[in-house]
Formats: sequence, C-alpha cells, structure tokens
Amino acid sequence: MMNIPDNVLQFPLSRRRDLRACPHCGTHSDVWQIGRLLWGYCDMHEVRWVVADFHATPADDLDRNKLRRGLEFLSTFVEVSR
Repeated sequence: MMNIPDNVLQFPLSRRRDLRACPHCGTHSDVWQIGRLLWGYCDMHEVRWVVADFHATPADDLDRNKLRRGLEFLSTFVEVSR
C-alpha cells in the first residue's frame, strides 16, 4: 500500500451537499415518501433522487398500497445521486 504524502488533503466526503433539486433544471416536480425515504423527482427530465432518510420510521406505520404506488411510479425515473 502506498503512503499518502502529508501535503495531500483527503476529499471531505461528509461535507458534500445533498441533492435537493433536479441537476438539469434546478427545480423539482414534487416529493414522495416511500418507506423511510423521501424522494424528489423531476417530470421533465425523468430523474429521481433521495431528499431525506427518516431512520425512525417504524415498519408498522407503512401503508403497503401507498408504498407500491410510489415504487411503481418512480421506477420509470432514472436515479441520480450527488
């Protein structure tokens, strides 16, 4: 393994900004909560991205029909990440 010289700074992954809007146009059509994830999407560019992760959402509170509708709707969009 190579030693990293002491004058090289590591890229700070934890300081990257979250994706809050479409990377193409800077807007969003709407957001949809599916399970514990809140998804944003852009109808015009057909992309989706995770806006927030609600870790504390209990599995008992999930509406299976709403979950399925959301998954079917967003499955046609391309997922983008930061």
